[in-house]
Amino acid sequence: MRTHSSFGGRHELGQNFLHSHRTIRTIASLTEATTGPILEIGPGTGAVTAQLYRLGRPLTLVELDETRINHLEHEFPRAQVRHADALSTPFDAPVIVGNIPFHLTTPILRKLLRARAWRSAILLTQWEVARKRAGVGGSTMLTAQWAPWYDFRLIERVPAHAFTPRPSVDGGLLAIDRMTPGLLPARQRSDYQQFVRTAFTGRGRGMKGILTQMDLTDRHSLKSVMEKNEIEGDTLPRDLAPDQWAGLYSALAPKARSNAESNMKKSNTKSTTNKEMTMRNDKTAQKNGTNPVAGEKVLDPSAFGHLPPITGEIPLVAEKPVITGEIPIVGADAAAKGVHAPVPGLGATAKSHDKAHSNPERGFTPQHKKAQPQPRWNLPRRQG
Repeated sequence: MRTHSSFGGRHELGQNFLHSHRTIRTIASLTEATTGPILEIGPGTGAVTAQLYRLGRPLTLVELDETRINHLEHEFPRAQVRHADALSTPFDAPVIVGNIPFHLTTPILRKLLRARAWRSAILLTQWEVARKRAGVGGSTMLTAQWAPWYDFRLIERVPAHAFTPRPSVDGGLLAIDRMTPGLLPARQRSDYQQFVRTAFTGRGRGMKGILTQMDLTDRHSLKSVMEKNEIEGDTLPRDLAPDQWAGLYSALAPKARSNAESNMKKSNTKSTTNKEMTMRNDKTAQKNGTNPVAGEKVLDPSAFGHLPPITGEIPLVAEKPVITGEIPIVGADAAAKGVHAPVPGLGATAKSHDKAHSNPERGFTPQHKKAQPQPRWNLPRRQG
């Protein structure tokens, strides 16, 4: 018999088996208060399953670890055992019960909230997740997005020593009930969730600043809506109750949609008018002989009479003296020749290293040359 799952060990499967009799009895009591078939996620060793099996209701067990399938089928013969992943199997029972792996809490919750067949769920999750979903200390965006259709309740805290092996954090028992009817129609779920997302991620200090930046209505109407739903200006999105979210959306979303539709109609009307004006201008241009694109007059060649053919040759121009009105300057040619006179020392035989030609090459001659003192031994001898 194989003792190790092909999907990994306890750590990979997130297996923390509940052995607290108190918590097991609480789960069984909450499940007994519901009606209809039950689907359990991750039965494991079957500690919770045994209490659910005694209720005598149809029971379906979803287990990923294939090493426990035979044990579950032997211990609970009347139960239907599915060897499947909770993220891929349908949640098709009215009641969902499960000790959810802590690292898969959010994906399983998202899948559960999108399913339509179930009415009640009793889930053992990570403590912090259970608190946030129930709105204790402030709800998350996920909770606010689903609050008009589900009631989240925190039942109790489950210490880490109630599991084997012991996890690094405590667990929390969370109960979720589908509300019938919901605070909003189901067809508005997508628009409402986008409204909540915009509010949670929007800029501003408090709901007043956030809603003002969203530009859903004028300031006077916004103030009236917030007062009607008992929302202070500095209230944060996480602190709003489900009925407050539903009230804000019901009051502001229709105005936002009407404004968007009005702007769209104005834009369409403006584009239609521009198109009609363009077509009218084109027809007028064709009638008047103007260019419809540039708006310039199109010249008629017949207005100039007979024009010579274009051959591509350049016509000859008669050579005639050009009278400019300028007076010639006498002696200008001689001055020009002086300007272009050669510089001494720039001949082909001049060399830059020749000291005799160094000054002419530089183009100047020193005018004030100081006499150098002669050494005494070089002086002429005195005569007589």
